[in-house]
Amino acid sequence: FRAALTEAGLKPLEGETPIVPIIIGETADAIRMSELLLDEGIFVTGFGFPVVPKGTARLRCQVSAAHTRADLELAVAAIRKVALKVGVLT
Repeated sequence: FRAALTEAGLKPLEGETPIVPIIIGETADAIRMSELLLDEGIFVTGFGFPVVPKGTARLRCQVSAAHTRADLELAVAAIRKVALKVGVLT
């Protein structure tokens, strides 16, 4: 999942836990992306300052064994689509 996010141009934090934070930058962008992703059927939490330092707002994804490869591919595609729409990716 992390590798697919990176290939899609996103910035997931490294790690081996099922929690995968994706650095977005601005709090408003992370919150907006979270809202738009829910419209796409993907539930992730967006959060920023003061929970994390300014400029490091993020989406918090949580992967489980119940997710299929197709689920994860759908999530990556939706996250990329929304990131483009919000202007996080160009």
